[in-house]
Amino acid sequence: MRAAVVERYGPPEVVKVKDVPTPEPGEGEVRVRSHATTVNSGDSRVRALRVPTGMSLAVRLKFGWSAPKQPILGFDAAGEVDAVGAGVSDWQVGDRVVASRGFDFGCHAERLVVAGDGAIARLPDDWSYTDAVALMFGGATTLKFFAMGKLAAGESLLVNGASGAVGTMAVQIAKHLGARVTAICSGKNVELVESLGADDVVDYQKIDVTRGGDRFDVIMDTHGNTPYSRMKGLLKPGGRFLMVNGDLGPTIAAMWQKPVLSAGLNDEPAGAEEGREIMALAGNGVLRPVIDRTVAFDDIVEAHRHVDTGHKVGSVVVTFNGD
Repeated sequence: MRAAVVERYGPPEVVKVKDVPTPEPGEGEVRVRSHATTVNSGDSRVRALRVPTGMSLAVRLKFGWSAPKQPILGFDAAGEVDAVGAGVSDWQVGDRVVASRGFDFGCHAERLVVAGDGAIARLPDDWSYTDAVALMFGGATTLKFFAMGKLAAGESLLVNGASGAVGTMAVQIAKHLGARVTAICSGKNVELVESLGADDVVDYQKIDVTRGGDRFDVIMDTHGNTPYSRMKGLLKPGGRFLMVNGDLGPTIAAMWQKPVLSAGLNDEPAGAEEGREIMALAGNGVLRPVIDRTVAFDDIVEAHRHVDTGHKVGSVVVTFNGD
């Protein structure tokens, strides 16, 4: 099979499409033939070893010293089951699914193996592979952080980076939960974020929210450029700060700062529960995908280049074999 292989840290050009052995499912495992995957900020950061200040050592120890231990990146994929291992009864060849391997990676390939009772979920009947996979990374991250922060109906939420893969999902899921959402993005994305349901949208190029009088029950920083030290004055008493991205100092400080909630390097973007919930929300019309662009697998380097700009809107989807 073909896979996008990264044999050293570096720019997008280190990604090479090569032939590699096709994995076989073991006991309790399922193999998926991928129709679509994504290149997201996590893939980009690991590939380039572009990590938060002070965290290079920890990242090298986890992912590999001079090159990724897992040379095939990719958090998630959508496709069809094409083989099942012994002991698997819930899945059959031909089932349409989304699957995630989280920080185990391996989804930038024509086939991948996941646990049959792991992060795998059925697609709604009328959803395409491209649209379904575009929800996964941002949707699962959002669900985990909202659970950590106990976001509740009637609460106010401020989302920084509302036009990214996580931000676009955060706006939609928060509205579904009954929260009032204020979203921060660039002026060119205001109309999009409004269409996702945000109650108020702030163009950061024109307005500094820290100078306003509004206060929020929950603040979610998906970008890493609005640290708690800058935003803490915007929290209501009992408020929570969800730090999706952050440097080492703020991450360590979060251990002692009660309002700050951070997942850290050991968090997995998606599990079985999150995958099923995302697909259920999609099937019920709660979520809509936001896709910046779709590129062919042979052009996956271009996908990495675009993600590296830091200005993608929603997800960058990669398709296989003309799917």
